[in-house]
Amino acid sequence: MEVAPSVYNRTHVSETIDYGGRRPAYKSHPLWNEAMAVTQAAYALAERLRPADPMIARHLRKAAVAIPAHVAGALTSDGDARRDHVLTARGALSEVSRQAGRAETTGETDAAAALARRASDLDRAVLFELSEAPGDFS
Repeated sequence: MEVAPSVYNRTHVSETIDYGGRRPAYKSHPLWNEAMAVTQAAYALAERLRPADPMIARHLRKAAVAIPAHVAGALTSDGDARRDHVLTARGALSEVSRQAGRAETTGETDAAAALARRASDLDRAVLFELSEAPGDFS
């Protein structure tokens, strides 16, 4: 199979952002690292679920991919933008937990329960560490 040359000439976002040779600071933050770990665990579970229940697998992947993006957004934003990222990250974590609960019925009980616990723990950490004032997020 031959790939059109234009595919090789595309500019990717990561190629256009100049961090001065350094990694963005949020990538060293424990919340972002845990968000990536939850996303990887969700993708691994989704891959195992795909043959038995492709719908759960799709929803799990879709929710999981939003988590690190919005945690990074919250870590690098202030004010309303930060609040929006926190709320969206928490919503994605809630959806991962919900889909993991549904996955428990497909025979992946241990992995699904572990993922749901991990997502719940990260949700609490995001709430605690990224909320701007007591009572802002519920």
